[in-house]
Amino acid sequence: MEVNMIDVTYLKRLFLNRREDLHLRLGDIGDLLEYGTHNPNDVITFTEYVLDLAIAEENFVVKESLFHLLMNAVTFQGIVRNVEWEPFINVLPTLDDAILDYALAIIGCSKNRKFIKVIEPYLHSPTEYIRQTAAEALEEINYNVEESP
Repeated sequence: MEVNMIDVTYLKRLFLNRREDLHLRLGDIGDLLEYGTHNPNDVITFTEYVLDLAIAEENFVVKESLFHLLMNAVTFQGIVRNVEWEPFINVLPTLDDAILDYALAIIGCSKNRKFIKVIEPYLHSPTEYIRQTAAEALEEINYNVEESP
């Protein structure tokens, strides 16, 4: 029986039997998202589940791996506009800069104008790369508006 790693059941099992190498296994899934072709509906369901896990995760290494997984899904699977990114809004202020960087990039890729006000405060972050990611995220959203009919 072949295991589908882009599957919520597989991910639930990974977290249930949580092992030291969890972040490495998440990295393997990230590679599948980067280099594989998957059913878009499966990827959307999977991504929304990963988002919930990522927000709740307390272990920094695992949390960062989950955000990297989200970024791979967005970048390589073309599902960003089909995922509800709303859960990010309340947790952004609680995220470590390394993870916040992923989150801002992801919501920028969503091209959803409702996130402009959420991103703008990060233009004044004390961390330069956060300011830069916030500016790029806003550019991504605003570029989308200009190309719309």
